[in-house]
Amino acid sequence: MNKILRNLRGVLGIGLTWGIVWAAVTISVGMIIGVVDPDSIDPGEEPIVLGPMVGLVGFISGLVFSGLLSIAERRKTIIELSLSRVAMWGILVSAALPLLTGKDIRMMLFLGPLGAVSALASVAIARRWAS
Repeated sequence: MNKILRNLRGVLGIGLTWGIVWAAVTISVGMIIGVVDPDSIDPGEEPIVLGPMVGLVGFISGLVFSGLLSIAERRKTIIELSLSRVAMWGILVSAALPLLTGKDIRMMLFLGPLGAVSALASVAIARRWAS
């Protein structure tokens, strides 16, 4: 039971971390675009509106990433994981959500790299924490 709770805490922790970081990145990029080219932001695309939505996508992506990673890479510890495989899982998970929900395919160009960086950062933090 203790192991299940520890795994659940890890999955939720990664999901929350991804959600917060994705929301912060979206708001920051949106604010920069708003200063540089304010005419390119349409109504409903304000950073304060998009931030929580992308944060929710990040939370869901983080949950799916950590769940898939714990299932697919079950026999390996966090230290033994290949960074290229971790980045691949991050890209696949974050790019799959726009496809599954029928959203604009161009979202994958933003979310794919964000997923890879989030995945690599998650593993780097876990490795640092483990040592």
